[in-house]
Amino acid sequence: MARIQVGVIGLGRMGAVHARHLAGSVAGARLVAVADVDPKRLALAEELGVKGYVEFRDMIASPDVEAIVVAGPTDQREAMLEAAIESGKPIFCEKPLAQTLDAVYRIKAAVEKRGAFLQLGFMRRFDPGYAAARKKIEEGAIGEVVGVYSMTRDPHLPPYDYIASSGGIFADLAIHDFDILRFLTGDEVASVYAIGGVYKYDRLHEYGDVDNAFCTLRFSRGAMGLVHGSRNAVYGYDVRAEVYGTEGSLRIGYDRETPLLVLDQRGASHDYVPYFFERFQNAYRLELEAFVDAVRRGAPPPVGVDDGEKALAIAVAAQRSLESGQPVPLDPGGVLRGEAT
Repeated sequence: MARIQVGVIGLGRMGAVHARHLAGSVAGARLVAVADVDPKRLALAEELGVKGYVEFRDMIASPDVEAIVVAGPTDQREAMLEAAIESGKPIFCEKPLAQTLDAVYRIKAAVEKRGAFLQLGFMRRFDPGYAAARKKIEEGAIGEVVGVYSMTRDPHLPPYDYIASSGGIFADLAIHDFDILRFLTGDEVASVYAIGGVYKYDRLHEYGDVDNAFCTLRFSRGAMGLVHGSRNAVYGYDVRAEVYGTEGSLRIGYDRETPLLVLDQRGASHDYVPYFFERFQNAYRLELEAFVDAVRRGAPPPVGVDDGEKALAIAVAAQRSLESGQPVPLDPGGVLRGEAT
């Protein structure tokens, strides 16, 4: 079959990752165009040998573009998705779908009305470790799930212009943890309680954000959950998870980038995973290959709008809990109604 010709909107840190993968390593796809308003970022078009657009709507309208990756800033994503959905072309969108639940509801309604194909970028589901753990749980290898723990610790704070449009630590960083715990347990979150604070980056007070937070979760079938989000793991990028059951436990992730342990007079030492690209570069490729495969087969997206809605609902509940100091319940289906602000 001919390769699907893809255009990428937004060439920030994730858009550039997707563009590079599509330019050379995603089976069944070919990058043909990119769009970004920043001339420095748009220089990537020349590097990759594809057409560059300043106006994303022009790229969407191009007959050469058959599928669209939306990776623009979170606070601009709804407008990008609106145009992409209207085009009728298959869409892959970075997480989260939008900054607010109300915006997600509008996007969801547009997807349903148009019958659009929209896959969300929760790449951990495609990481071999998480995927294998899900299979083990489904096989009953650890009995009944008692508790789940997931952490995302970034080595440093992203730029403040990114923070300003990110949606906050829960919607931007911990949303991956919320989604992967839904994926691993096959269950919905019933309530959230969050605490957090600014421990290192005082300027975050200006954005109403924090650099460290903990969330306790109660799942509908009774399992307990804990999520730790941090932006100051100075030693490296630390992403791990554990699922504890009545008959055993599964630990997911690793901390040693190079399979080498140095033993000398100073003791034992090894390197650490540098950042998100090194840890999940294979998963980023696999999620795009799953996108292409589903489009070709006419199958539903493996990670859909409902998954995006429920992950953001948990993030919004966590923010409300942080601000109120009280647990926040979700509906039985893992849904939280209302505006995110």
